Amino acid sequence: MTQLHLSDHRGVLIVVLAILVVVTLLARRTVGHPVLSRLRAVLPAWRFFDRAAPSPYLLIRWAAPGAAFGTWSPITGGSRGAACWAFAPQANLFLACQAAIEQLVAELADVDCGEPVTPDAPDTDPAITDRVSYDVVSRIARAYLPVASRGLSGIVYQWKLVVPGAAGHSDSLVSVELAA
Repeated sequence: MTQLHLSDHRGVLIVVLAILVVVTLLARRTVGHPVLSRLRAVLPAWRFFDRAAPSPYLLIRWAAPGAAFGTWSPITGGSRGAACWAFAPQANLFLACQAAIEQLVAELADVDCGEPVTPDAPDTDPAITDRVSYDVVSRIARAYLPVASRGLSGIVYQWKLVVPGAAGHSDSLVSVELAA
């Protein structure tokens, strides 16, 4: 009895891999026959990420007691050290924060809220501000306040969600003034 090794079938594996690459590069066509359309459930969709869109992002600003707010600044995603490919806790935390921001944006799609009077007008609708994801994003914004603002009493901050779209950027939500 002879044993078959993977090296014996190397040529066949290369041909199968080449066929898979060619099939994924072909243009998509609609399948008309019902039997063939059911076959799509068995075969994986190789173009899983073919429709990537820009992600929403969070801007923050803060003010000392009695002072005007500063400029809006984005939260950043951590350091890029030499070992970040193996162990990147700050980048992983940033990705978790980004997931919470996207969750709030998804929930806002279900809420019918009117347009604010001015672009930086806070939204005070209880259907929005009473959500858990709103509170989570508020805590994320507080965690990304500059170190200089921490420990000072009376500091207030605001955050703003920006959702990139086809017609530019839209400020989908501006928070009320929150105590740091």
